[in-house]
Amino acid sequence: MLANFFGKSNPVNFIVVFLIFLGFYIANFFTVNLVQFVDINVILNQLLTIILFLFLFLFYNFILIKNKLTLNNSYGLLLFALFSGFFPAVFLNVTTIFLNLLLLIFLRRVFSLRSNKDVYKKIFDCGFWLGILFFLDSTTVIFGVLIFLSVGMFQKLTVRTLLIPVVGFVTPVFCYFSYCLWEGDTSEFSNLFLWYSNYNFEAYTANKFLFSTLFLGIGSLISIVIKTPKVFLISGDYRKYWILIIFNFFSAITVFLIQNTHQANKVLLLFFPASVIITNWLESIERGFVKNIFIIVLIATPVILFIF
Repeated sequence: MLANFFGKSNPVNFIVVFLIFLGFYIANFFTVNLVQFVDINVILNQLLTIILFLFLFLFYNFILIKNKLTLNNSYGLLLFALFSGFFPAVFLNVTTIFLNLLLLIFLRRVFSLRSNKDVYKKIFDCGFWLGILFFLDSTTVIFGVLIFLSVGMFQKLTVRTLLIPVVGFVTPVFCYFSYCLWEGDTSEFSNLFLWYSNYNFEAYTANKFLFSTLFLGIGSLISIVIKTPKVFLISGDYRKYWILIIFNFFSAITVFLIQNTHQANKVLLLFFPASVIITNWLESIERGFVKNIFIIVLIATPVILFIF
C-alpha cells in the first residue's frame, strides 16, 4: 500500500512527504526547547529554517524530475525527509541548510551539461556557484571534480572547457578577497586555504547518530554494489548520471570528514546522493511486499530513535 502511494509523483505526495518532515521538525523543536524560553527570535529562526527546507525539498524534487535521476515516484523525496528524522541535528544550523541549498543549485548546473544548449554559460555557472560555496565552506571545493567529470562525459574536454569553470570559480572568490582587502582584514580570506581536521569525531559516536550513519552508509554502499552492474548494461545518459551521483556521494563523505570543526549537522551533505542511490535500488525491487516492509522500517526507525 505504501509502496503504491509513494510510487507516484504528484503534488499530494509532495505535501504528505513534507508533512512527515514537519512532524520530525516539530518534535525535535519541542524537545530541544522544552526547558528553554522561546522568544520571537527563536520563532523567526525556526520559521526561516522551515522555509529554507521547503526550498530544499522543492529544488531536490526539481533536480530528480528534470534529470530523471529516478523513476516517476516519490521514494527519493521520502528518503530525503526521513533522513532528517534520522539526523535531527540538521535542524540546528541555518547556515548549513543554506549551504546545501546552494549545493543543489550547483549540482543542477552540473547535471544540465548533458544538454548542448549554452554549454559555455553552464560551465561558467558551475564554477561560479562552486566559488560561492568555497567562501561559505572552503572544503566544498572538492565538489569541483564533478564539473570536469560532467564535462568529460557529456561534452568534450578542451582547453576552453577546462579554463571556463576556473574563471567562473575565481570570479566570486576574487570579489570576496577584494572585500576583505577593502575592510583591511585578509586573515579571514587566508583561513579559507587552511585545511586540517582535528580528528575529533565525538560528535559522530553517539549511539543514535552512529546507528543512523551506519544505516545511511551501509544502505548506500549496498545499493551501489547491487545497482551498478545493472546500470552499466544500460547505455545513454542514465549511466553517466549514476557515475556522477556516486562521485557526488564520495565527495560529500570526504567534505564531511575533513571539517575543521566537526558538527553533526554537516551530514546533510550526504542526503542528496544517498537518497538517489538508495531510491534506485528500491525501484529495482520487484516484490511489492518487500518494498512495503522496507518503507515501513524506514518510517518507523526515526520515530523509535526519537522516543528512545
